[in-house]
Amino acid sequence: MTDAPTTDGHVHSDPFRVAPRDTFVDGAALFPGDTGVLPMKLRQALVRLLKGPYVDGGRDEKLWATLLDNQQILRSRLSELFLSLQLDHERKIAVLRPVDPEVIGGGARSSILRQQRALSRVETIVLLRLRLLLDRHATAQTEPTITREEISELVAHYQPSGQQDALRDADVVNRTITKLLARQLLLATGIDDTFSISQALPLALPFENIGDIPAQIEALMAAGADETGTEPLLELAETDDDGDGDAQGETTPAGAVDAGPGVASGLSKPRAELIEDQLRGEGAGPASTAEAEPTTTDETKEAAK
Repeated sequence: MTDAPTTDGHVHSDPFRVAPRDTFVDGAALFPGDTGVLPMKLRQALVRLLKGPYVDGGRDEKLWATLLDNQQILRSRLSELFLSLQLDHERKIAVLRPVDPEVIGGGARSSILRQQRALSRVETIVLLRLRLLLDRHATAQTEPTITREEISELVAHYQPSGQQDALRDADVVNRTITKLLARQLLLATGIDDTFSISQALPLALPFENIGDIPAQIEALMAAGADETGTEPLLELAETDDDGDGDAQGETTPAGAVDAGPGVASGLSKPRAELIEDQLRGEGAGPASTAEAEPTTTDETKEAAK
C-alpha cells in the first residue's frame, strides 16, 4: 500500500488503495493492458494445467520442476477457479480436480469450471482392466501397451453368454478407444492399433489395493439397470466425440458373469498370460501409492451400490 503526503507534511494511507495479496513482486507487463503479476513460465504452467487432461512430468521435466517449485502460488490461482492441484510424485503426473460443489454451498455447481462426467459401464470396465495391466507391467518392468484386439477381447468377455453382438461390440470398442485417446489415458504408438497405457490412469481410478478391482467389476456387471459406471477422479470433461449415443449397445443385463479366462488365441504368450491373469483376478498386489494428497475411492464404490 502506498502512503500519500499531504499539504500539512503528514503522510496518510490512501484508504482506496488495496495492497496485492501476492508474495510476488510485479514484473514487467507481457502485453498491453497486462495486469497480471506472475512471470511467463508460471502463466504457461497454469495454461498447461487448465488445458489438461494432465501434465506428464516424465515427458516435460522443466514443466514438472516448475510445478513443484511453485505449488503454493499455483494452488492459490487454481483455488480462485474452484480447482485443486493433485500431484503424483512417483509417476510425475499432475492433474486438476474440481472442488465438490456441495462443499462450497448450494447452487455452486454452475460455478465449477470443469465438470466431471460419469463413464459408461463398458468404459469403466476397460479402464479397470487397463489399471490392472498397468500394474502388472510395472511389476514386470515392461512397456505398458495393449492392442485393439485385446481391448475387443476384454469387452466381449463381459457380454452375457448368448447375447454377443459383433457389430455392436466393435462399435463400443471404437468409441471407447477414441474417448480414451482424447483424454490421453491411452496414447498412440508407432504401431497401428497398439496403444500405450498412460501413467495417469491410477489417478483416474485410484485403488489402495489392486486386488479390489475384480470385485468392483463384478459389482458393475451386476448393476445391470444402471447405464453408468463410475465418476473418475481424473477430469474427463465432455469433448466433441461425446454424444447422446454413448449408451447405445452398452446396456448389460443383470446376471452372473462368466469367470472363465476367455483369452484370445491370437495373443502372444506373455501378453496372453497378463490378460488371462486379469480375467481370473490373479496376481494382484497392493497398488503403489502417490506421494500427493490422499485420494479416496468413494466415487468408484458409489457406482457399485
